Amino acid sequence: MIVLDDNALIGRGTLRACYLHPQNEGLIVKVPLPGRTGGDDANRKELMSYQKIRQNHADLDHVSHCHGLAETDRGTGLICDCIRDCNGDIAKTIWDIVVYQDTCDIDKILRVARRLCDYLIDNDLFLFDINLKNIVLKRVDDDSYRAYAIDLKGPYDNKEFLQLSSKINFLGRKKLRRRSKQLLERIVQFREQREKLRDLDT
Repeated sequence: MIVLDDNALIGRGTLRACYLHPQNEGLIVKVPLPGRTGGDDANRKELMSYQKIRQNHADLDHVSHCHGLAETDRGTGLICDCIRDCNGDIAKTIWDIVVYQDTCDIDKILRVARRLCDYLIDNDLFLFDINLKNIVLKRVDDDSYRAYAIDLKGPYDNKEFLQLSSKINFLGRKKLRRRSKQLLERIVQFREQREKLRDLDT
C-alpha cells in the first residue's frame, strides 16, 4: 500500500487530489477526495481512456501517461507521470501561470496551447476537457515550453446523450476545434480577470 504524505499534495480538483508518489519523483498519484462521490469513477474513466488512446497511437508526445491503479491509504489511486521542467521543478498548469504569476508572456502561452490543440485535432485525440487546469507547460529551456494534457477522461466523460463526438471522428474534430477556441479565449480572458479569479480560487 502506498502511504501519501499531506506535504506531498500538489493539486486538487473537483473530485480528486494529486500527490507526489513517495517512492518515485517521476510519478504522481490521483486519489478520490474524501466526502465526495465520483473520484473512483474519474480514475477508472481516465485509465480506460488512456488505454484506448494507447492502442491507437504509438506516439503520445503531449500527454501524461497512466501506469495503472494502486491501493493507497486514501483510497485507490491512479498512477501517472509527473511532468517536470528541465530544472526538475514540477511543471505549472496554464491556470497557475496565467492567474498567479505576476509576469508571463501571454502570446507565447497562446502559441504553445495552440500547438497542443492542433496536435490533438490532427491525431484524433478527443480530450474535450482541455481547460487551463488540465494542461501543464513544461519548461524545456529558458525560452520555450511544451504543453501536456494531464486529464485524459475525454472519451469516457462525454456529457452528450449519445456521445457521438467520441465515436465519429468528424464530429470529434469539430467539437475539439470548438473546445480549442474556447481554451485560447479563456487564456486571454482569465489573464485579464486574474485578481478576481485568485479571490474565488482561495
